[in-house]
Amino acid sequence: MAKKTVDVKKIREIIRLSKTSNIGQRRIARELNIPRLIVAQYLNDLSASELTYEQTKSMTDGQILALFEKQKTKITSPNLKQKMYFSGMENIEVNTPYPVLSRIEFIERIHQRQKKIRNFLEISDYGLSVWTKTPGGKTLSRGCQSCKSGRWQCLFVGKKCNVDCVYCPQGTRQEKIAAPERPGLINDSYKIEDIKSIFNRSDAIWSGKNIQGIGYSGGEPFLYLDKVFDLAKFISKYHDHIYQWIYTNGLLVTEDKLKAVYDSGVKEVRFHLGATDFNKEVLKKIELAKKIMDYVNVETPSNPELKEFLIDKKGLHLLEDIGVYQINLGELSGISIDEMERFPLGFKRALEYFQQYELYLYDSMIGKSVDGKNLSQIYISPTISREITYDIMQYAVDNKIDILINDCSQDAKYIQRFQKNLFEHHMDALITTWFQNDEYVQMLQENINEQKLNLMVEHTKPQKEDWVKMLILKISYKDERGYHFKLGDLKKSFNNLSQNF
Repeated sequence: MAKKTVDVKKIREIIRLSKTSNIGQRRIARELNIPRLIVAQYLNDLSASELTYEQTKSMTDGQILALFEKQKTKITSPNLKQKMYFSGMENIEVNTPYPVLSRIEFIERIHQRQKKIRNFLEISDYGLSVWTKTPGGKTLSRGCQSCKSGRWQCLFVGKKCNVDCVYCPQGTRQEKIAAPERPGLINDSYKIEDIKSIFNRSDAIWSGKNIQGIGYSGGEPFLYLDKVFDLAKFISKYHDHIYQWIYTNGLLVTEDKLKAVYDSGVKEVRFHLGATDFNKEVLKKIELAKKIMDYVNVETPSNPELKEFLIDKKGLHLLEDIGVYQINLGELSGISIDEMERFPLGFKRALEYFQQYELYLYDSMIGKSVDGKNLSQIYISPTISREITYDIMQYAVDNKIDILINDCSQDAKYIQRFQKNLFEHHMDALITTWFQNDEYVQMLQENINEQKLNLMVEHTKPQKEDWVKMLILKISYKDERGYHFKLGDLKKSFNNLSQNF
């Protein structure tokens, strides 16, 4: 983002108000009559410089201006490299033996699968949220409930991972190892102390009181337990209503680490079983976790290997005997087309894995964020993944398995994404107009609920015109080798269409 020139006195005020007053970026922007994004840019640059407020007070005006010009260079240079690399990514061709489907075409198959076991499913959000009923009457994990409400934060504690999943779109293991380590940062951007400060600010959108759940993800979070403990203990002390859970592939799990994780306030652990090819030692770690944590769940992508383990090798019965509460079956998907330059090697490898199967394009039309960014995206997924989810659900129903099976699909992620965006708009309006009366607040809530309903209805209703299918026909071609399209053509065509949303 090009930074607008701001008077040095206002720059000093941005720093002072941020470091000495319990007010957020929006109020700083209002008080100084500066766009909020400009305030955010200066504060991000200051954080990257690692200078304290006391140090900036002793700097001359010329030094202050030079500091931010230097930080601007640091931040924009990598982005230029990314854009150069992305020019190559745009030319990558997707090749598949099968015709590429739209979401509307593929979802009809899933609806037919749901009808066969409808009496054994919980279906909500106009069919976008689906999980199995269990003989023991289990309810959806509190963490998943917070995701579906849009009131959760997924905190990425670090990039590095000790396994290398072929379907991971966040980079190869080599790519992650080569990335610079940032020990004090969360989501590669925020200092832990800054996150704590936001949680404790009553005027922040993501103030602690507005959050219901936090998941610690990565990378492999057990490589970064110092960060997890720091944040989890803080949240448990000051915001104990927030439900906390952690993800892991299980290899680094020990009894002592689990106890420390639990004592920090994290009550649920989710094992990515597929990451270790269903390693027997990891299955023992799940048994160990069951003795310590309140909830032990499995969250792993639906692929042929998972189906073989859970059904053919009776792994579902084994997990039931261990006492696993819930299994989240994640639909395989690349990151959105607009984000593929962030993880170029991982995205490309995942795409190569996907395209051996039939593919479909998932359109997620959300609209604009609080900051005005267009959040509508398109994703590439192999159809076999969600088909396998319903193979596993059918098996669980037929065998009366007392594990809740959650269809963590692109549909479910759509619910998460648009709910979170609506919640941010809601809180932004409340913060901006905090002086309004109860009638205004009630009206605002009704407006948000109406928008939520409209988005779900629009997304799930029969379409007169399948515009994603039209997009596919426009950008793809067929020859003796199969069906093909370029990522750049998909990105450009979708972005042009989504501008009208």
